[in-house]
Amino acid sequence: MERKNTIAIIFDDHSLFADSFSALIERLELFQAVHTFTHEKEFTRFLVKNSPAPICLFLDYYLKDKNALPLINECRRLNRHTTVIVISAVVNPVTVTNIIAYRPDGFISKVSGFSTILECLSVVGRGEQYICPVIQEFLATKNSTNPLPFTARELEILQYFAQGLSIAQTADQTHLSKHTIVAHRRKMMAKANVNSITELLAYARNRELI
Repeated sequence: MERKNTIAIIFDDHSLFADSFSALIERLELFQAVHTFTHEKEFTRFLVKNSPAPICLFLDYYLKDKNALPLINECRRLNRHTTVIVISAVVNPVTVTNIIAYRPDGFISKVSGFSTILECLSVVGRGEQYICPVIQEFLATKNSTNPLPFTARELEILQYFAQGLSIAQTADQTHLSKHTIVAHRRKMMAKANVNSITELLAYARNRELI
């Protein structure tokens, strides 16, 4: 990632954090420009408009009424030059594992310091994944929790089901066929040993998967 030619984007629905973090990134003078977004539609329009440009996205996990994981795949679809760094305050090992399943380029805890951001950018710039020490500690406790029952794609589909999207709408969002969505739903229900989408969503919420 050639940062001098890269646009940095901070996407967080909390304006105070987004603006503060944006100011911090600007002071680094590593990027061509720094933009802040708090609304998804404006953010995706910007990605489409700037699709030829390399993007470094700092993405919060928690967004209004949902989490940001489906956005990781959507950003990469809209701009194949996007580098995604999740920055969040999550502390649940299951949620941390869930995020890792989406293969972000970097994952930083909000309790990390300035040096961690610099280290992350350096490692990601070499084409390697960076997981900050705080997050690594949470991952170390993973053995004491049940493994994730679903794949990253299944988790993405679950997110859309949780938002109330139909099979057809979910197919449009994920660029899969309706038949494939139905097959994923059937497989997830079998894994969770449930008989309805309502029970499946309850199963996922109880395990903080959505």
